[in-house]
Amino acid sequence: MLAECKEHGYYRGRYCPICRREGKFLMSDKELKKLSSVVIGILRHFPQQFGIKLDKHGWGDIEEISNAIRNRIDRFYWVRKKHIEALALTDEKGRYQIKNDKIRATYAHTIEVDLTDMPKADVDFLYYPVTEEELDIVLEQGIFPTDRNKVHLSGSIQKALEAGRVRTENPVLLKIDARKAMEDGVDIRKATKDVYIADEIAAKYISRLEEKEES
Repeated sequence: MLAECKEHGYYRGRYCPICRREGKFLMSDKELKKLSSVVIGILRHFPQQFGIKLDKHGWGDIEEISNAIRNRIDRFYWVRKKHIEALALTDEKGRYQIKNDKIRATYAHTIEVDLTDMPKADVDFLYYPVTEEELDIVLEQGIFPTDRNKVHLSGSIQKALEAGRVRTENPVLLKIDARKAMEDGVDIRKATKDVYIADEIAAKYISRLEEKEES
């Protein structure tokens, strides 16, 4: 469940993780899951379906979004601005940013947004999972967006494995020389603590991660 502690703010679970007291109920796990899917859909894929206009960097007004959801989906008659703020601020994946009463998705857009206002990456290496069937093609041709408008790279081996296992049981991990790529002018941005984005990654910066490096 999602709740609010008077002293420590929004949290997920029955009890505040700081003071261990039971806070004010905001929504159940089921409601949270369904509302999250609508909000992230608006911010990543279909704002126009809800009459929402995002700015060029993907930001939308939280009050407008909550009103649009409440007016268009009967089961969300109870949704207010605070519910959207709460789900965004407690999202473990870091899928949202909130600033000045506005909200945006941090990655996985299919609509065109300019994310160059995100911080530049400051890492040596990043990681990307592929299947065995994709391996040779990617090593030869590079990494390009598929169903999203950016390439999404992982900041750690573990996160790359988790992302890869969504598609295949035994993903092959690729190592990206991010430092060299950025020195050569490739724009890589930090979307969350674990997710980095780029328009594409050329093959010359990519190598297969050795098994000894995975451990």
